[in-house]
Amino acid sequence: MHLAQQLVVLDPPDRRALCVEDGPAVVDDGRVLVPAGGTQGFATYFNAFPASYWVRWAGVATVRLELESTGPGTVRLVRSDARGVAAVVATSALAGTGATVLEAAVAGAGDGGWLWFEIEAADADVVVAGAQWLVDVAPRRSGEVFLSITTMDKPEFCVATLRRLAASEALRAAVGTVLVVDQGSRRVVDHPGFDEVAAALGTQLRIVEQDNLGGSGGFTRGMLEALDRDGADAVLILDDDVEVEPEALLRAVRFHQAARTPVVVGGHMLDLHRPTVLNSFSEVVHERGFQWGPPRMEQQWHDLGAGPLRSTPWLHERGESDFNGWWMCLLPTTVLRDIGLSQPMFLKWDDAELGLRARDAGHPTVTLPGAALWHVAWTDKDDTVEWQAYLHVRNRVLAALLHARRPRGGLLLPSLLATDLKLLLSMRYYAVDLHLRALREILDGPGDLHAGLAGLVPELRAHGAAFAETTTYRAGDAPFDAAAARPWTGGERPKPAGAGALAGLALRGLARHLRPAGRGARPGAGSSAKPRHALRREQATWWELPHHDSVLVLGADGASGVWLRRRPRTFFRLAAASVVAHLRLAVRWTAVSARWREAAPELAAPETWRATFARHARH
Repeated sequence: MHLAQQLVVLDPPDRRALCVEDGPAVVDDGRVLVPAGGTQGFATYFNAFPASYWVRWAGVATVRLELESTGPGTVRLVRSDARGVAAVVATSALAGTGATVLEAAVAGAGDGGWLWFEIEAADADVVVAGAQWLVDVAPRRSGEVFLSITTMDKPEFCVATLRRLAASEALRAAVGTVLVVDQGSRRVVDHPGFDEVAAALGTQLRIVEQDNLGGSGGFTRGMLEALDRDGADAVLILDDDVEVEPEALLRAVRFHQAARTPVVVGGHMLDLHRPTVLNSFSEVVHERGFQWGPPRMEQQWHDLGAGPLRSTPWLHERGESDFNGWWMCLLPTTVLRDIGLSQPMFLKWDDAELGLRARDAGHPTVTLPGAALWHVAWTDKDDTVEWQAYLHVRNRVLAALLHARRPRGGLLLPSLLATDLKLLLSMRYYAVDLHLRALREILDGPGDLHAGLAGLVPELRAHGAAFAETTTYRAGDAPFDAAAARPWTGGERPKPAGAGALAGLALRGLARHLRPAGRGARPGAGSSAKPRHALRREQATWWELPHHDSVLVLGADGASGVWLRRRPRTFFRLAAASVVAHLRLAVRWTAVSARWREAAPELAAPETWRATFARHARH
């Protein structure tokens, strides 16, 4: 039998639900104490065993639980099916001191189901010191796993991650080189604590500094370094703004080593600020509108504390994934040699595009429960109205041109056009202008995406200077102070439901733009012009903003804001241009798709990326 998963015990109370169920147990110093007469379950995200994944991808037929404990009592082994129906499959008296062993047959359970255990203490306390799940399948590959972290001006996170890695002998033994790809101006090597952790990791640590080439450039550097490393058969990539549990990373490595054929092994993302909230159980690209997301919306931002494993049936289904986010993802080098590296997308959709490319080449992605980390959630800001709006559209359309299975990406173009209308009615002109730039560049053809990587962000930000809504105001600035004194109190308008309500909102918005803007919104109104009201971020919805001419939208912290002002001429100019651009792409879709598909292999080739990194190395 071979190790697949070990017990995880997290002391912080806000993470307890990930390790032990509600019950009488006391968690202390990596151990779980079950008081005399008490019963404690371990049907939790980190300590239940996702048997169906090991059955489907590694061919496991038997799973063994080895429990280290002291004290008298009983242990029960429980198995669930794909519907979440659970039954006890083995029972044993605890050994008193030492190991207690139970086994369960799982052959044929590839569609879903977990294993977990329950402890019932007798007339004295039971202390669980450790537990491990073993499988009857030997590792099928033993090459080096190359661990690569991409960072951009978050050295405090990166040094903390390196410290956790250095402290785990098991993880250090399982991975070879630990690479940090530093693309920021706040260098990791200059951060307090780096020298100490570098000494602990020794020759295992390697730092590479390069220009900011975005996520695609940073993560691809790790992929390429792994390809160039003799004996490496996988690269495990991590984002920088994360907190890691070494055992969770080890689970991805062990699964990769045991899989019958090389698979991409993805890890789940838990919300760093809400530690029991799971981003998504799996990630797919919905062909209807060519947009990524969970298979079902109930699987988005699920709180494992409020909806634990026992009471959430869909958690027992084996999830299917088209791709995995690059906050944590293990990529076999055999897959990369077959399909190439990332497309030079900078940010957004690079992980999804590579996952779809792997899928199309017969290399599936498995998002493995229990292999996870905590990541800063992106819900605290709306980057779809900032400079990243360009990347959201360009890269989504590019991925559709390369991989969509429906003509013209299904409803992709109508949905993008509708998004532009919502943004225009919401006075978000900069974002729409960026969308138009993205579509023009897609229509112009591949060109040299690599050449523009390093200068992309400064260029997009500089372009935003032409749009008033990109200026940020804070306390002490006249527009902020004036608006903050008049918060919007008009109540929440209901979100339009149905085609009729949407059409009515659009028509009223168009009619509103046929009238001149009020004094507070007109350019050249002088210093007397002020926002009429301030809206909190959650109030500034696309169905609320069209009712305002001049409004300050506060940031998530409430201490800053942007001033949105209605511009009728800008509205109609951008609206007309958007309609034309989307129609042009719809008409030319087949030809444009063929050009991008022809260029894609060269754009993702290791040799192309190697030349890019040589141009942008920092010395």
